[in-house]
Amino acid sequence: MATAREESWQIKRRSDVCAGTNMLFNDNEEMISRLLFKNGEYIREDYSLAWWNEHNPDPGLSSWKSTFHRPPPATEPVKKERAESLLRKLVAREDADDINAIYILTLMLERKKILVEKSIQIREDQTKVRVYEHKKSGDTFLIVDPELKLAEIENVQEEVIGLLGGKPPKTETVVHFEMILQTLIEKHKKLLFPKRPVGGEEGIAQKLAASFFALLAGRKSPYWEESNKVFNRFEESRTWGPVVAGYRDLIERIPQEVRFQGLEKPELNRPLNLLSLKAPKELDEAEVLAVFSSDEPRVTELREKVLEAVRTAACAAR
Repeated sequence: MATAREESWQIKRRSDVCAGTNMLFNDNEEMISRLLFKNGEYIREDYSLAWWNEHNPDPGLSSWKSTFHRPPPATEPVKKERAESLLRKLVAREDADDINAIYILTLMLERKKILVEKSIQIREDQTKVRVYEHKKSGDTFLIVDPELKLAEIENVQEEVIGLLGGKPPKTETVVHFEMILQTLIEKHKKLLFPKRPVGGEEGIAQKLAASFFALLAGRKSPYWEESNKVFNRFEESRTWGPVVAGYRDLIERIPQEVRFQGLEKPELNRPLNLLSLKAPKELDEAEVLAVFSSDEPRVTELREKVLEAVRTAACAAR
């Protein structure tokens, strides 16, 4: 069941008919919308301006005037993630971890004049809910204001850039992470890139896992170009294509997670820096894992996938 805060993350569709007359709105017709709170949830009602002026109903929590626009015909969906489609997706899944990203996306759309703020509601638990209307569709967005501090906004903006598929500049944390990976690869290069590769399917799995680590280590890795060719060779394979796609996804997600961890926890950069300065023979894998010992589910998930890749890459030693 949704919490009180989650119940506020809603999109209320604009009606095509007047709630008073039950007649269809005409294109470009002026209308009045009002927001009510009944039985623990927000209710939106839309009325023609003529009916509203004649009956003068209770304005409810808030009411506003707008113009009805008939929706355009459906078009091909845009493949690339956009701020609006991402906002709708996050609101729909009702995950408490998304509250900050939802708010920042809303501000982005407000700056682009896609959303217009209509009112602010204060719930009994003092949660602030901002009421926005989509200028074209007329949909109402009920957005919880997390009241972020200035220092927090930058971190959330970085997260949203990542969610939208952007690639912000590397932070020191990511640079040190890549250096550690390069050192580990150098330490185990005979295992990862043997002169006599393992044959058969086991050999392909080992080669793909080793290539994954080389690509994750960044373009400065001496094995980057060779590993990229390996991925390109197998990405169309019915058997190995999904494996390559999974590794590519990790190559996108892991640096973003390292970046966000560094932004949220500046103290993470110091131990990473110290580890990145060590020679291959001095670097202990247990130390690296200890630095990323977070219990957050998303970090745990990525760590398990990396460890599985380690086991696959080390199969040549068996």
